[in-house]
Amino acid sequence: MPTTDPEPTLASQAWLLVGLTQSRAGHLVLDRGELAFVHDDGTLLFRARLAEVRDISFPWYYFGGGCKLTVAGVRHRLSFVRPNDAADAVDRMASRVGDAGAVLDQVTGKAADIGEGRAAGRAWRAALARRT
Repeated sequence: MPTTDPEPTLASQAWLLVGLTQSRAGHLVLDRGELAFVHDDGTLLFRARLAEVRDISFPWYYFGGGCKLTVAGVRHRLSFVRPNDAADAVDRMASRVGDAGAVLDQVTGKAADIGEGRAAGRAWRAALARRT
């Protein structure tokens, strides 16, 4: 007999915001009622039943592209929009220094990042609103 998951599976690239100027890339995953964040290096930051995740908020100043949540008493700040300090963003900019078209490319890329991040934020807001 087939089974159905009580929660839809959702996974997005996300960045754990650390302090004021650092971030760590990874993936936020919701599967079978569990929420997890795995860094790109494979390190599991947290895994918890969705019912155990507390204080979920999507602050206005994240413009729909990020959230805050508490897992096992630890507060986490997540962005679905690629931060400016992200290694690949820094690499892209460094490789184009001095190129007049690079500035336009960087702005265009950032606009795409923002749109994708806000779309992910909407999906996460909807999925986390269904939590039990």
